[in-house]
Amino acid sequence: MSILADTTEKKALYEIAKTLRFFENLECLQISAGDAVRIRHAENIIKSVIGGNGFDAVFSKRRGTHLIKQKP
Repeated sequence: MSILADTTEKKALYEIAKTLRFFENLECLQISAGDAVRIRHAENIIKSVIGGNGFDAVFSKRRGTHLIKQKP
């Protein structure tokens, strides 16, 4: 169970951001239209949680997942 706070700490955002790379693996697989919509919706929700806290998630095969602070 998580502890509720006013803002989400960066470590939690980082753990959430690490899941985004798995969505890229689904592009070459056959998925039903309904499932594809739900998967894309889940990905967008995760991105909005990260973006709503002022960060962008960046993934590279060489360096892994990073959070970058959004510029105002």
